[in-house]
Amino acid sequence: MGSVNKLRLLHEARRNQWLKPSELEELQTKKLRSIVKHAYENTEFYHKKFKEAGIYPDDIRTLNDLSKIPFTTKEELKQQKLEARLSKGTNLRKCVVNQTSGSTGIPLVVVFDEAADDFSKAINLRSHIENGLKLRSRWVVFANPYRHHKPLWFQKLKFYHPITMSPFEHMDVLVDKLTKFKPEVLDGYTSSIGQLAEAVKTDDIRGINPKVVFGTSELLDPETRKLVNSVFDVEMIDHFGCVELNRTAWECSEHAGYHIDTDAVVMEFIENGENVSPGEKGEITYTGLYNYCMPLIRYNIGDIGIPSDELCPCGRGLPLMKLIEGRTDSFMHMPDGRTLSPRTWPIILKKFLEIEQFKVIQEKKDLIRVLVVKSTGFSQNTISQIKYDIKEIIGPEVNVNVEIVDEILKENSGKVRCAVSNVKVN
Repeated sequence: MGSVNKLRLLHEARRNQWLKPSELEELQTKKLRSIVKHAYENTEFYHKKFKEAGIYPDDIRTLNDLSKIPFTTKEELKQQKLEARLSKGTNLRKCVVNQTSGSTGIPLVVVFDEAADDFSKAINLRSHIENGLKLRSRWVVFANPYRHHKPLWFQKLKFYHPITMSPFEHMDVLVDKLTKFKPEVLDGYTSSIGQLAEAVKTDDIRGINPKVVFGTSELLDPETRKLVNSVFDVEMIDHFGCVELNRTAWECSEHAGYHIDTDAVVMEFIENGENVSPGEKGEITYTGLYNYCMPLIRYNIGDIGIPSDELCPCGRGLPLMKLIEGRTDSFMHMPDGRTLSPRTWPIILKKFLEIEQFKVIQEKKDLIRVLVVKSTGFSQNTISQIKYDIKEIIGPEVNVNVEIVDEILKENSGKVRCAVSNVKVN
């Protein structure tokens, strides 16, 4: 896609947010019809799914018609060959291939072609720019150090160009780097930003004074928001989404709720198979509107949200959801004083395709148990590599036991947490 078209995507994304709700719904419906037709005609998985349900693309004319389509689950997709989920003619060598974070312990391969990746970046940049990111802001992002995205052409010119820092580094090292870099924008894993705020809250001479702070990838609890706001004298902006669809909702400076990116996704809130009313809790189900190489239709993500029928005082037409309740996991405290975010474990373990599911349990400060459900290709070498990779991050003084199990039990919430610490911290 040419440079002019990429700029056009960003311009359109910024324009769309100010459309009237009725205009956004019209745009969303048009995109929905297109992606449904494409998925039926070009993917083996959805063609079969639609046929078995007696549904055809012409049956989906409005947003309400989505309820005719069966849900898609992560477990269901995991059972499919990658080729069955990809559109005909997809060239993986020209695509961005990621895996989900596996916060339930079950990662999933996700593919974006160039057009989808460019659109996704435009949608993501929209909320950053609207909340204070400038063309040449000094922008630091706490992110997965193993995931490398191809920069857009203007990022090569250092426009809207983030510097990535690893959450695995010792906090003293990160504080030193940030003090020297003096970021104007802090962004990335919410837990990493919260840990940073905790580390510097009593340091009167620090040079870390961002003008804007964005959190993403994890639940932003009230305590962390209050801490970050107090330490950095900001009003933290929270982002919401998932690897499968990327960013899907965001706060503006009014903090009246999360603006849903309805020009990128259809977000349904489901309880007992039905859409809930505004103000009621529902399980979030997504239909992506732009990733034609790997469509996702009525994809159940497992997070809980509450739709709102109120309009934000900011004047944007993008609808709101009032509250998000996400997954909560445990932090682990290491013998060397570091605190590891629950994000650590999916980053380390999701690359092992021979693992079906995992859960990490800290029994003592120097003892980690890794429960794994085997998949195709699992061997003794897999166990050795898991131990090696974990010790590379957490240090040799921690013992790592890998245990093969038949299944990993869900908790009372119905979900599997990927990280649990049984270590009490005074």
